[in-house]
Amino acid sequence: MSERQIAVAKKLRVGFYGITGCAGCLESVIFNEDEIVGIFNLVDVQAFPFIKGANSHEDLDVAFMEGLVASPRDLETLKEVRKNARVLVALGTCANTGCIPAYRHYTPLENYEHLIKEKEDDIKDVPPSPIDTHVPVDFAIPGCPPNGKEILEVIKAVAAGKTPRPYTAPVCIECRRKGNYCLLELGKPCLGPITRGGCGAVCPSGGFECWGCRGQTEDANLPAFIELLEQKGFSWDFIKRRLRTFVGQKTPDLEPLRRALEVEKV
Repeated sequence: MSERQIAVAKKLRVGFYGITGCAGCLESVIFNEDEIVGIFNLVDVQAFPFIKGANSHEDLDVAFMEGLVASPRDLETLKEVRKNARVLVALGTCANTGCIPAYRHYTPLENYEHLIKEKEDDIKDVPPSPIDTHVPVDFAIPGCPPNGKEILEVIKAVAAGKTPRPYTAPVCIECRRKGNYCLLELGKPCLGPITRGGCGAVCPSGGFECWGCRGQTEDANLPAFIELLEQKGFSWDFIKRRLRTFVGQKTPDLEPLRRALEVEKV
């Protein structure tokens, strides 16, 4: 075997896959225009729907999965990829929390019942759910869409045999480093204090409040944050909807928090 053949043989076998979703998370991989070719020289891409016609599920070192389970076909694909991958990475907010599609769990059935199709097995109604509801997940890259640079860092870490390190500080840290004025102080319902950063505070830097697409930090003080928003005049219904929008099925049970806050006010 030549030196080149040995080098190729040692490349990680990586696959990028998508189930129900908008494909924006997979596009975030491609949008790393300046580095993507170099990264792909490190790995042997077995599957990537946007750039390959023939895609394999077999013998994978790492699989990135975008989207959530919303059909029997999604579940079949997810289980097949999981079975063949040493490491499975949940790519994006849908894969991690269910994101906006999982908001259906908080909507009355009559609002969407007319859209449910049961005639074909592939599109039968399945309650939308994040992928770790169905299979073990080894690492998560949150975000709607995820930060492209973070995706590259995970690929580099795995290629180097290292365990990727998740970003754990809140969005507020990155926001303050950029010198942004606090949107909460301006009366906007910014979720930056309780949301996991790593996005570069892209929304607050553009004047838009954080909606929490990267999920809540492990040490988020949710009761205190809810109380803060109420003090700023936001209703409980508004706060509840905002907290659930992107965190989907990973939203903590909010009603006990609400009752505890009411007791404290008495």
